[in-house]
Amino acid sequence: MLVYIIDAFNLVHKVPELKNSQSPHIDLIRYIKKNKLTGSINNKVIVVFDGQSRPEVIGSEFEVFFSGYGTADDIIKKIVSNLKNKSETVVVSDDREIRDFVKIAGAKSCRIDNFIRLRIKVINKEKNEGNKKEIDSLLQREITEEMRKIWLKE
Repeated sequence: MLVYIIDAFNLVHKVPELKNSQSPHIDLIRYIKKNKLTGSINNKVIVVFDGQSRPEVIGSEFEVFFSGYGTADDIIKKIVSNLKNKSETVVVSDDREIRDFVKIAGAKSCRIDNFIRLRIKVINKEKNEGNKKEIDSLLQREITEEMRKIWLKE
């Protein structure tokens, strides 16, 4: 199980459909779920927002933290420091200081663009594989026989 820690407003500002959102907190969580950005549902997702707590976000299947009067960066650092299995942790942020801290702590980091691009690529690949038609063996034989008649003029 991977643990994803997401620097929320870093992600919000990189996703065109979230930039002008009236409720970016809720829309970000929906966007992550809809696009399966964190892969398996077994992966743990922690979303860290700057600012005061928003009750409409509480109760999501993700852990959601608000920085209050501090910064999301401080919360992310604290979470990473307290994790036992840092090698299975991926912090998603464009903040260089956070990425450097995470690396020193023994966790992984991922830039926002890479995070979005890689997951969307995987999703598209899965969709394309799902579009392949399965042909049962009987139909395969019929097609083969038909092709033999056409090509070999049998």
